Amino acid sequence: MQARAPVDEDITLVRQILAGDQSAFRLLVERHQDFVFSMALRVLRSREEAEEVAQDVFVKVYRTLHTFEQRSGFRTWLYTVTYRAAIDRYRLLKAPQTSLDDERSALQIAERPESGPANQSQQSDLRAQLQLALKRLKPEDAALIELFYLHEQSVKDIVDITGLSLSNVKTKLHRLRESLKEEMMHLLKEEVWDLLE
Repeated sequence: MQARAPVDEDITLVRQILAGDQSAFRLLVERHQDFVFSMALRVLRSREEAEEVAQDVFVKVYRTLHTFEQRSGFRTWLYTVTYRAAIDRYRLLKAPQTSLDDERSALQIAERPESGPANQSQQSDLRAQLQLALKRLKPEDAALIELFYLHEQSVKDIVDITGLSLSNVKTKLHRLRESLKEEMMHLLKEEVWDLLE
């Protein structure tokens, strides 16, 4: 007799919700609300719009949960709903302009062991530079970087989420990695010149 694979916690919650357990939906929202908001923020670059999209996403999830086929991962399905909702809102608004003060950092960078205030300041500066570099990318491109590098989604999952072809996703990720590297070098050079003046 073959051992059964453990059931994913999200799938368990989905089954409870479909059986009428309202508290299970609250738990599902709590588990994923940060990602949904950060993905919407990355695309929309407006806190208010991202909050609205996040709310819309969870309403849509609740209403369409019965269409989720439990053969695939819930997160991939949720990321697809989020990505498409954010891109749709972005297109509707035609790239809103917001100040840096309005945007909260959606990028989560793993904390390295701190060796003192100088290291903390250096990490903070690097995060700020990375945020600026990501902000200069098209929202769809920044979302791809976030999905692959920060949320560790596989290329196959990104294909499912975005609806792009496999070769297109691979090409874009390679191009974006090079573009982001160049942008970071440019920003860091500007900072050095500012310090020397």
